[in-house]
Amino acid sequence: MNPALHPPREPHSPIPLCVDLDGTFIRGDLLWDGILRLIRNNPARLLQLPWWLACGRQMLKSHLAHHAPPPLIAPPINQRLLALLLAERAKGRPIVLATAAHVASLESILRSFRFDEVLASDDTVNLKGPAKAQALVARFGHKGFDYAGDSFADEAIWTCARKAIVVSRYPRRIRRWSAMFEVDQAITPLPQATWQDWLKACRIHQWSKNLLLAVPFLAGHHFREAWQLAGLLAAFLAMGLCASATYLWNDLLDLDFDRTHPNKKNRLAAAGLSSVPRILLASLVLVTAGLVGAFTLLPVFGLLLTGYVIVTLSYSLLLKRIAIADIFTLAFLYLSRIVGGILISSAVVSFWLFAFSFLLFLSLAALKRFTELRRSSESGACQLMGRGYRTEDIPVVSELGVAAGVASTVVLALYSNSPEITQLYAHPYWVWGVCVAALFWISRIWFLTKRGAMHEDPIVFALTDKATWLIALLAMACILLAQPLPAP
Repeated sequence: MNPALHPPREPHSPIPLCVDLDGTFIRGDLLWDGILRLIRNNPARLLQLPWWLACGRQMLKSHLAHHAPPPLIAPPINQRLLALLLAERAKGRPIVLATAAHVASLESILRSFRFDEVLASDDTVNLKGPAKAQALVARFGHKGFDYAGDSFADEAIWTCARKAIVVSRYPRRIRRWSAMFEVDQAITPLPQATWQDWLKACRIHQWSKNLLLAVPFLAGHHFREAWQLAGLLAAFLAMGLCASATYLWNDLLDLDFDRTHPNKKNRLAAAGLSSVPRILLASLVLVTAGLVGAFTLLPVFGLLLTGYVIVTLSYSLLLKRIAIADIFTLAFLYLSRIVGGILISSAVVSFWLFAFSFLLFLSLAALKRFTELRRSSESGACQLMGRGYRTEDIPVVSELGVAAGVASTVVLALYSNSPEITQLYAHPYWVWGVCVAALFWISRIWFLTKRGAMHEDPIVFALTDKATWLIALLAMACILLAQPLPAP
């Protein structure tokens, strides 16, 4: 890969087209991808990153190449540039990859497109800017090559190139480079992320889970204390902002796995719709706003939300790859919303609520993992990428989920016959109707899941399922017939 090992170009051979990698040939940056893979596989090495960077980008790339696992699949390719490369190759022009990325990280790239020659960084040379220009001139001669690039660092190469191919979505940059160099073509990459893409990445629809904050408020019959509604709404927003930030972190850490997934490959990071630094900045803004709002509302709720963020990050880094532990962690994260509702509304709730909620959430978390495992099995995979499960674990996950769901309804039935319920309802026997509705709903969603009709996320499914809404209305009717009494 060292340019010094290649003989100079023959005088009458076709002018080669040299192509930059990050931001030009691919919609992404292999350096950031390597950092994310390193953090995902060995979080402790995060402490070494500042030292490696202080020793220079070449040292950082070298350490990443040797300590981070290789990428599973290449980042998305710039299809407009790819069309140009294929057309030029058909004319007999050699296509050369000239990149500052470390040569050890290019395996997936070289599988995605057959370059005639590759010039890349190694453990001693960082082939970027002037260093890349010098290597290309030594290989092809001054003005003996055309070059496609996208950044200001490429100006040093365009100075030595015969013609420039500019890849940029910014008109001001295209005008600047057109005035400085002989630009043969200006290629605009496919559109960047829209606000709809950002909303999808932030999983705004998942904010519906935060409605669990209101459960203690309603279960304890504090609904006549309207002044608490403002606090619940503020808590809903704060937890939603923090949750969206953690979803963005999870997408970054799962970048490689998402690119191999039939649906997740279209996510903001996996599809290259936005850069890693921009996604990181957005997530930091979201989590900061959420935590500041939480501590302003109630310091103890701020501490709870801080713990929620820490556990979620631990889940993304480690716990999600440990079978069963990931399901229990998801259940506890659901349960933390109910705890938050207790803190905000100052409601007094019984142990029954915690037991019922945890078992129900455990069932839903197992259902989510069961669906992913089943789809992975149907695609021919032996294990679930990025998780600690194999296809033979499908029956165990299913049995755990069904058992937890049924157990939750048993807890609800025991609660409906407990002394506590007589203090909350005038006719508590109607609560049995809620038990029947809950058991029917749990049985139905697992039945649909076994048939392969369930969405990967049961919450999303429930929000769009007409039968779920009907069951919820029937349960609500039973509650009204039970005649709730004011909070004791």
